Amino acid sequence: MKFGILTLAFYGNATMERMLANTGGFVDKIYLSHSPVPWSKYNTNARETFSSDFDINKISSFPYAEKIQFLEGVWESDESQREHALQQARADGIDYLIIQDADEFYMPEDFLKNLDGIRKNPDYPAYICPWVKFWKNTGYVMQARKHRGLSKQTVTTCPNFAVNVNYPGIHFNLSRLVNEMDNAFMLDGLCLHLCWVLTNEEVLKKISTWGHSHQFDFKKWYKHKWLAWDKDTQYIGLFKRSDYLRAVPFHGKLPKELDGFSLPQQEFKPLSFLEKVDCWFLDFKAMIQIKLLENKKKLF
Repeated sequence: MKFGILTLAFYGNATMERMLANTGGFVDKIYLSHSPVPWSKYNTNARETFSSDFDINKISSFPYAEKIQFLEGVWESDESQREHALQQARADGIDYLIIQDADEFYMPEDFLKNLDGIRKNPDYPAYICPWVKFWKNTGYVMQARKHRGLSKQTVTTCPNFAVNVNYPGIHFNLSRLVNEMDNAFMLDGLCLHLCWVLTNEEVLKKISTWGHSHQFDFKKWYKHKWLAWDKDTQYIGLFKRSDYLRAVPFHGKLPKELDGFSLPQQEFKPLSFLEKVDCWFLDFKAMIQIKLLENKKKLF
């Protein structure tokens, strides 16, 4: 049974080498997929402003460089870029392709637990696992309003840990998701997702170019919830403000590969009076949405 890792190189350069050191030793191959320009499907203007700053010359010095296969091209969407790597993995005889972005980490026992879970349950099309989403630094994680029927959860579900490469008809159809996610198997190993441990500039680049740019008003979110964030800020969800209530302290362990990791510098930028009014209005709508959902649940 052969395992591969797929990671995309565009942003996340600060953690790429650490991520490869974290899990590269447990797999047979690493697919490093790179495009010099962002996807055009989600934000049609992204290519006018942003480009990749990934340094191709560093690959030879990366951890487990001998396992890395570099894939370069220009793709219109997240799913088409990942599909290209899936086809390459299939041609190379890889059985399971792990979807691990450059900001996703695991304690070694958790990663091995997930690999063992796949070995014991080999016939599923895809595999998911729990994760926590870090906010600003490694000391805070996002608190979901509701997850799997439970309120105020910091542990939610990683949308896709791995794909069964040889499952009939399997293909990427929405960002990192494949067409058979309804039949995915739940693994136990926790993913530590440093998704928002970034500088202000990196966050703006991320939300302007990623596969979700079209799903929310990223410019307002960036001003209201990112630049002006403090420990009392509420409703920090992206697609719906009410999805995530706040950021709360994280008390778990981090893998040794994050020892000495320099936390990003993030300049605080307060809101103007009109921006505060706009933010308050949108937060009020989020609060009303939560109340309506709670009352609907009581009725049924």
